[in-house]
Amino acid sequence: MPRTPHRLGALLATTAVLAGTALVNAQPAAAIPSLSEFSFEPTWPTYGRNVMVNLAGGIPAGYAEWRQDPGNGHPGDAVRVHDTNADGYGIEATLLYDGRVATTRGQDSPYSSRWATGDLPEDRNWALRVCVVRGDASKCTQITVTS
Repeated sequence: MPRTPHRLGALLATTAVLAGTALVNAQPAAAIPSLSEFSFEPTWPTYGRNVMVNLAGGIPAGYAEWRQDPGNGHPGDAVRVHDTNADGYGIEATLLYDGRVATTRGQDSPYSSRWATGDLPEDRNWALRVCVVRGDASKCTQITVTS
């Protein structure tokens, strides 16, 4: 009498044990935080304006940086963003006056955007919107910057 059914049974039992072991030892996927877990903290360093983006518990997620004519006018009135945490979100900043955008959207972190630049009339205030973004979802704040 052939022993094929016994061998097939033994093979299936071994496969089930190995699959079960793999599932038990698998690492859980990192949970993507919700937008409500992010907060914004504007700061005013001597060289410009920053908006720090933090996760709950003060974990840094990134920041937006505004500079008024850094480096003797280069790169001009400029904004850039930094994404420092692999949390599934990007950081985006938009100067509402002319729509210039600096973003880390679609990039793996850590990542720093290029400067979004252009000269603005001097000694005026402008609105800068800073957002945490993921797909179509966003959470934003707005600060005033000076040219």
